[in-house]
Amino acid sequence: MAQARTKSPAEQQRQWMRGGSASMRGVLLGLVLERPGHGGDLANRMLVRLGDTWRVDTNDAYRLLEQLEREELICSRVEPRKSSGRRPMIVYHPTEKTAAALTMWMETLLPREPVRFGLHAKLAVARAEDAPRLMVALRDYEQKCLTLAKMVTPNGGAQASWSALFMDCTREAVYTQLRAEIDWAATARQRIAEHARRQSGQPAQSSKPAR
Repeated sequence: MAQARTKSPAEQQRQWMRGGSASMRGVLLGLVLERPGHGGDLANRMLVRLGDTWRVDTNDAYRLLEQLEREELICSRVEPRKSSGRRPMIVYHPTEKTAAALTMWMETLLPREPVRFGLHAKLAVARAEDAPRLMVALRDYEQKCLTLAKMVTPNGGAQASWSALFMDCTREAVYTQLRAEIDWAATARQRIAEHARRQSGQPAQSSKPAR
């Protein structure tokens, strides 16, 4: 039986950069390289950069920081707080490998996350009597997407810096996806309502998806 080949450090880095948490790990590398910080600070900065549509959990951030430190891509130091009398904090700093790892992540083609939306699963096995419940769920989802879309509406104009430009492009991508979800939910509600009317023998009514 052939012995499994040991992966080189570069191959191992490329593998985890394609993993499910690759995006958040890459963002943490960039934030640490930009400015050292403790776990809570980095989690808050990540939320600001990625926006409210990302589910950034502080515990996940700490877990990923520990992974990055084991890979020697960042290092931690115990540093005193500015306020006297408070416990010291663990601050994460870049290492000589951080910049190269961030560059590698930027160059790595990330796979598109599979679409596993809960409402899709419900629709796949729904019964006729479930239509009213699905209409409520779709309306609720549409309203949540509308709320998020208002929060991430891009500026769309010229930006003063690279970081501002990149952040606005990110907001535009999220906004576009949310608008697509809003249109899908509205169209699905319309189709369900029209089908219910046909089944009951009522005349069809024209309606347009919410905007």
